[in-house]
Amino acid sequence: MTEEELITEIYSAFEPFLPPPEGTYVNCEAVRGRWNVVRELGNQITRSKLPTCQLYSGHRGVGKTTELLRLKDHLETKHYKVVYFAADDEDVEPQDTEYADVLFACTKNLVRSVPLAGTNPLIEWMRDRWQSLKELAVTEVEFDTLSFEQQVSQFSKITASVRAVPDIRRELRKRLNDSTPSLLAALNSFIAQARAQMPPPCKGIVIIADNLDRIAENKPDGRSNFDEIYLNRSEPMRGLDCHVIYTVPIQMIYSPRVTRLEDNYGKPDILPMVMVKSLAGEVNTVGLEKLREVIGRRLHSIDAQLPNFLVGYVFDSEATLNRLCMMSGGHMRVLMQLLQRSIDWIDELPITAEAAQIAIEEQRDTYRTALTGDRWAVLAQTHLCKRFDNEAMSLELLLNRCLIEYRYYDQAGGLRSWCDVHPLLLGFEQFQMALAKLKAKEPTAEPIAEDEG
Repeated sequence: MTEEELITEIYSAFEPFLPPPEGTYVNCEAVRGRWNVVRELGNQITRSKLPTCQLYSGHRGVGKTTELLRLKDHLETKHYKVVYFAADDEDVEPQDTEYADVLFACTKNLVRSVPLAGTNPLIEWMRDRWQSLKELAVTEVEFDTLSFEQQVSQFSKITASVRAVPDIRRELRKRLNDSTPSLLAALNSFIAQARAQMPPPCKGIVIIADNLDRIAENKPDGRSNFDEIYLNRSEPMRGLDCHVIYTVPIQMIYSPRVTRLEDNYGKPDILPMVMVKSLAGEVNTVGLEKLREVIGRRLHSIDAQLPNFLVGYVFDSEATLNRLCMMSGGHMRVLMQLLQRSIDWIDELPITAEAAQIAIEEQRDTYRTALTGDRWAVLAQTHLCKRFDNEAMSLELLLNRCLIEYRYYDQAGGLRSWCDVHPLLLGFEQFQMALAKLKAKEPTAEPIAEDEG
């Protein structure tokens, strides 16, 4: 392999928008407040005799999909049939999503993924409504002239049309909203038949609806589509007679609506950031080593010897490698973006301190336009006290990852959380000025007490 080819392989191994290559997963439980996907989401499924419905969230790019795919593998080893789908790939338009879209996405993926012998309740549901639905599938054929495979494919054709054409999307919603009880009944009949036909030792069906956290909040008539999907429609969302996991927008978790979510679904699970520094501002060596391991594992997928030459051959120094890890703030996608952008600035290995600094400056610049006015003062206040409040501006900064929340268990076994400014922002002159002004005004600002264990 030439050096140019090796650089290309390394660059591709750090793809920010894809799950890590097979065999490169790193367990970060120790620096994510002991968060473990099997314990947090899986055990409720495997230990419950009744269908469960769980909500799962976290910042974009923090690694939610990676964990869900691990859960899928785990549940399959426990003999569950797992129907996993990324909703924004084929099923919903993230900028315009409502409850009917989610329901039909679950329907399409279930009927496509789970074979059923004999009469299929979902096919029968489609047949009974074909005259009103066939225009949404952009076809004039009669349903009974289609083969079984073609009948199943009509669900996919409708979702494709819904995703691409707003008028069709609105029309399907209208028709599905009128037919929600009958579709839910057909879904549950399908699930019951599938469960009865599954050979031992299959234990049941699990639906995992990923990437619903990416949908945008819309209020065209004063009603939030978030509220309509997750709160007003909570009963049918929980009404499927199988285990279901829905991802949920993080805006709902960090808002007063979270108590209603908990009332309807149980406590939502949040995947935390990797804690790369301590409450006192010092490097968390365990967190740093985990990020270095993430990099090493991906290099190992290219050449088993590469991790042995992490410093000196791939990176010019420990300082360069550690700086990129620390400046990510413990956010996996930001780390991958920093690594790829650093590689953009070299023609040969190693990745230099200069290339890393340019990548950091460019990543930092993406925040510049989002930070105006009083936001600098809010950042400075949070940096001093390490607390996050639910005021609108603080929430906005958290959702934009200008503020980062970390979690850990203290020596007494208590779950603690604290918040700080993203390390990329600490170098801004505006931040330093706001911090100096606040220190001069409130020299005794008290941070939360540290007991990190």
